[in-house]
Amino acid sequence: MIRMSALRNDPVICCNRQIGLLQSISLDAARKRVNALVVACGIRGKRVVLPQQVSAIADGFILADRVERYARDRETAVSPFVRDTTGLLAGCVTDYAIDERTLRVLAVEIMPGYWPARSRRRIWVYAYRSADGENGDLIVPASLGSELMFSRGGETRCAYPP
Repeated sequence: MIRMSALRNDPVICCNRQIGLLQSISLDAARKRVNALVVACGIRGKRVVLPQQVSAIADGFILADRVERYARDRETAVSPFVRDTTGLLAGCVTDYAIDERTLRVLAVEIMPGYWPARSRRRIWVYAYRSADGENGDLIVPASLGSELMFSRGGETRCAYPP
């Protein structure tokens, strides 16, 4: 398992020569897979490496069998927002964990928002799904939002009312 942020700016090697540096990874969060690796090739523009064309992800570089011309439709925008099953905004996505052999998304790292500052830490979430709407928010179990509730005098209420 490797963090997506650790792969950025790694050299991409194809046919025994470096073609550029990894700029970003196009993800399909709903299907938990990588769509493409976007490679910045300097003045030559961008190139795309599809998952089936990646032969190895090693320590500090990526080996590819073939590269393709860049097309904007290969790059998909991923929603940075995370909601719980009740619809409450729980935070934002900060990173992804990817299996280097299969290029499957194993987990997402989220920075919980709206939680008290003392408990604001990054959390790796393995059980998530994509929302049905167009925005593509990720949905996590409602138990993660349990810290949003507090008790005062036997009455439980939301720490951050809508």
